[in-house]
Amino acid sequence: MKLYLLEQNENQSEGSIASCVVVANSKEEAQQVHPFTDWDRVEVWTYGPEDVQVTYLGNARKDIEKAGFSENINNVVCLHRCYS
Repeated sequence: MKLYLLEQNENQSEGSIASCVVVANSKEEAQQVHPFTDWDRVEVWTYGPEDVQVTYLGNARKDIEKAGFSENINNVVCLHRCYS
């Protein structure tokens, strides 16, 4: 599993998520991650995966699944909120 930085510039309203770090197997898989799992929650993230910029950060530790991360869930490691 790999670590990716997700960033979006479409929604910069107060309290929205500007960026987050996720665990995923590929850039394409990472781009599909929503910080709160629900793409209908546009008040906190961008409007669709096509608006998400993805940057590969490196490989995750081999024991990452022991820490609760899995290929089958939304694996957000940390996030950054916008505040006016």
